[in-house]
Amino acid sequence: MNLLSVDDLAITFETQEGSVKAVDKVSFDVKKGEIFALVGESGCGKSTTALSLMRLIPEPGKITSGKILFEGKDLLNVSENEMYSIRGKQIGMIFQNPLDSLNPVYTVGQQVVEGLLIDNMPKQEAWQRAIDIFDDVKISDSTQRVNSFPHELSGGMRQRVMIGMMLSRNPKLLIADEPTTALDVTIQAQILELLKELREKYNTSILVITHDFGIVAEIADRVGVMYAGKMVEVGDVYKIFENPSHPYTKLLMKALPRITKNQGRLETIPGNVPNLAKPPTGCRFHPRCPFAIDVCSKSQPEFIEIEEGHLCACHRGEF
Repeated sequence: MNLLSVDDLAITFETQEGSVKAVDKVSFDVKKGEIFALVGESGCGKSTTALSLMRLIPEPGKITSGKILFEGKDLLNVSENEMYSIRGKQIGMIFQNPLDSLNPVYTVGQQVVEGLLIDNMPKQEAWQRAIDIFDDVKISDSTQRVNSFPHELSGGMRQRVMIGMMLSRNPKLLIADEPTTALDVTIQAQILELLKELREKYNTSILVITHDFGIVAEIADRVGVMYAGKMVEVGDVYKIFENPSHPYTKLLMKALPRITKNQGRLETIPGNVPNLAKPPTGCRFHPRCPFAIDVCSKSQPEFIEIEEGHLCACHRGEF
């Protein structure tokens, strides 16, 4: 059963260069208890999509069409007061840089307790809950760490604090925007393992935003691939890895590091994500696509079903 359904979501920014469609008719679902990954290069619209779910699109951005159904309720039609009660309580979000998200003048324990007090939890109980949640996210010496300030903690510890803070109110959906950015590979692996464990313990659905297919392979149940504001491929993570169908997905996966060194330099995707104020005609990936044909520059491809639950928007998606 779907916890979240995004249907034909479009987000536009009015700029000096004109209207920029940062997200253009994007659709995907997140089922109850699953981990869904949105993957793509920087500038593809992943974080903007995530922010729209919380109705936190910064000016001059505006959601121009579509639906965001959370437990059947369209979040685009609810009042700001109702959204205030949904943010944090029902949908939590971990932002890219935890140091920017944590207040430097309060201890991390105080910042976790603050959200619990909003739910009218007694202060002593809230403090114990903060200690327990620090234990859950594997922060050692939790009774001492709750009294630490953000600058006294390492990057990995701060990320654990943010995860704990978001989970403290038992949200049904947790959005993790690049949760392992700027962490070394050992800490990355620990954070990903932690998210999987917490998903099982709290039965929380997780939407992971990333550019790294290595993270997708490690953590996701299903994956949606975005390029230049559009969704280009969606499917079960095993089907995507066994049978990537969109050229962009194939090239992203070829850019993954290999275990052995004798396979030469990593492959790269030529060119850059296009300026969305003046996007290419037809398929937005065709200027960079090694498999492009004439029709690719003339019309936008529709989604076709490669196999059950595996969709691809490519004129040559079946090849």
